[in-house]
Amino acid sequence: MPDLPDISSMKLSELKSELKSYGIDSSTFAEKSEFTTALQNARSTMPRPTTTYREVEQPKPEREEKKSSSSKKPSSSSSQRSSGNSSSSSRRPAPTPAPAAATASTNHVNIKKITAMRSPVTAFQQIKEHPSQNIIGERNSSFLPGSPFSFSLHGSVQESDSAIIRIPDGVCLKINCASVSRKEMDEYLKQKGSIGVSLRLSSEENPEMLPIWTFARDRSSGYTMSGLGLRVCGPRTVRLLAFMEMGYRSGQSVDVHVFGSVSLNKDAFD
Repeated sequence: MPDLPDISSMKLSELKSELKSYGIDSSTFAEKSEFTTALQNARSTMPRPTTTYREVEQPKPEREEKKSSSSKKPSSSSSQRSSGNSSSSSRRPAPTPAPAAATASTNHVNIKKITAMRSPVTAFQQIKEHPSQNIIGERNSSFLPGSPFSFSLHGSVQESDSAIIRIPDGVCLKINCASVSRKEMDEYLKQKGSIGVSLRLSSEENPEMLPIWTFARDRSSGYTMSGLGLRVCGPRTVRLLAFMEMGYRSGQSVDVHVFGSVSLNKDAFD
């Protein structure tokens, strides 16, 4: 088998083509890094495809058998047998036609399910320096259905620094828990005017960043929040932000870690 090309040197069209050969839907990807990460994950976790899908040819109708020359000769015994056969054949039930529409629908659902199983949830965040807006790093992860979800959100006061979470069709993301590091938070709270950090969410339907959990200096009893119960099914794009509540002027921030799971959307295949 020839060596695979280096992912970092591949063009965008080549990345899309190879992802398609693995059955991965890349229509929701925007950054090239999302394509490269998804392809790297596919090469590492999936067998390399060796065949392509083809439409199944309909079986050709069987040729009518040639009548033997003996059938052309009149015979009293054969006429009697034919009359008996005709009466018995008239009593036989007609064959039931195959449910073609139901079979086609089942095949469509199966193909859609296989595609969803190969389509990962991606999480991408650029880390920027403020106020220069220079990009100093990035965080990029992908999670196939059936895998646990975990991602560290870099804290910021800019909504443009939020992480982009892309959920493909037929796949659901569930976020159950969020936490902060005790050591990092204690150091952050030593800054004058610092209050805490909040986990915020926005969606395509509501682009406003709204808090779903806040760790506050004087109000929070623990460093972990469980039972968030956030479930989003694709195709969807949401944004998550670890918003620093004051005290960010020194440049110090705290990561918010989110945990959950990725699964197939069973409702989409019923």
